[in-house]
Amino acid sequence: MESKEAKRARLLAKAAEAIDEYLEWEEQNPRPDLTQIEDIALKLRKEFGQEIAQVAIENQAERTPAPGPRCAKCGAEMRYKGKKRTRVESRTGNWDVERGYYYCPKCKERLFPPGPATASE
Repeated sequence: MESKEAKRARLLAKAAEAIDEYLEWEEQNPRPDLTQIEDIALKLRKEFGQEIAQVAIENQAERTPAPGPRCAKCGAEMRYKGKKRTRVESRTGNWDVERGYYYCPKCKERLFPPGPATASE
């Protein structure tokens, strides 16, 4: 798991990158209108927000609940099948994440915490 200091350094680097991009944009746009200002602000906010979400997702993906979650269909404890890669689509962007995968041999149900699976076993 990435340390708090490492996460801070990663986020500060992304913030510095956004600031540099803004300052360069400002030099190239000496008299921007409100729409242009909003466009650059929204772009940089989105990029920084995606980095924060990525850090949070990676941190969650490293945590494996014990014991396994209960199957929503039959209530039996699901078996941990290791980590699997999946594509997550969210409001802040699309992510390729690796997270714990659980399977119920009785019901054939699967789970990629924190949400339902998007691929079959």
